Amino acid sequence: MSLVTIAIAQIRTKQYDKKSNTHRALTIMRDCKEKGVDYLLFPEMYLTGSYIYDQVPALAEPKDGPHIRVIQEEASRLGIGVIFGFPELAGNKYYNSAAFIDKDGHLNGVYRKVHLFDKEVGIYSPGEEFPVFRTDFGNFALKMTFDTGFPELTRLYALQGAQIVMGLHAHHVPYQTYHELMLRVRAMENQIFIAVANKVGLEKNNLFFGVSSIITPNGEHLYKGGNNEEIRIETIDLAEVNRERERTLMKYLDNRQPRLYAKIDGY
Repeated sequence: MSLVTIAIAQIRTKQYDKKSNTHRALTIMRDCKEKGVDYLLFPEMYLTGSYIYDQVPALAEPKDGPHIRVIQEEASRLGIGVIFGFPELAGNKYYNSAAFIDKDGHLNGVYRKVHLFDKEVGIYSPGEEFPVFRTDFGNFALKMTFDTGFPELTRLYALQGAQIVMGLHAHHVPYQTYHELMLRVRAMENQIFIAVANKVGLEKNNLFFGVSSIITPNGEHLYKGGNNEEIRIETIDLAEVNRERERTLMKYLDNRQPRLYAKIDGY
């Protein structure tokens, strides 16, 4: 089964308010289930807001924390998969994380943001793993906003068999050009789907601009959002990844030269 229906939740987050954000997530999950959605994607740090640096120890919770469990329980009841961002406590470290919950409510795993941005450095620890989540529809991977600027991340996912990278974003003004160009390039150079949910609204004078997207393996927009709240639902065929790689002459993955790259000091 390669056809999967995904929903992109381009919405605001109430800063510091886990209870309110969780309640809204449950409401959106119910509405999306009625519309046949398989997986629902929320933005980066959806559970708490992004600019919570002064409250991370108070707001972070483990991957089996109470708010994650509530969303798991509803996912299980509805039969809908959910991907959302939250501040994670693991041991004595904090991570900017994303939970990947399957349609049966099982926590398939957690992605911890590898490339930390600005003030995140020194507050969160960088993730060190690049998980690919196997589902009945195909292979998913996750990334977050600043990750998009590092081509190695998406390339590693493609080499591990990911067919779609789901991006949880918190991109704000003035980075609109970075957002659009890099998403298209990452999809095109790896010939995979990229789906992104970006925030809208204001957090501590930072204006999130939306423009959430679904990019096809040839770098075209299947969906491009506006600047206000919206929930977009699209059905995509993950088998298109292999079809695009077979029909194009631009065989980027086949023509890599890792033996030569390894000679470059520091690569």
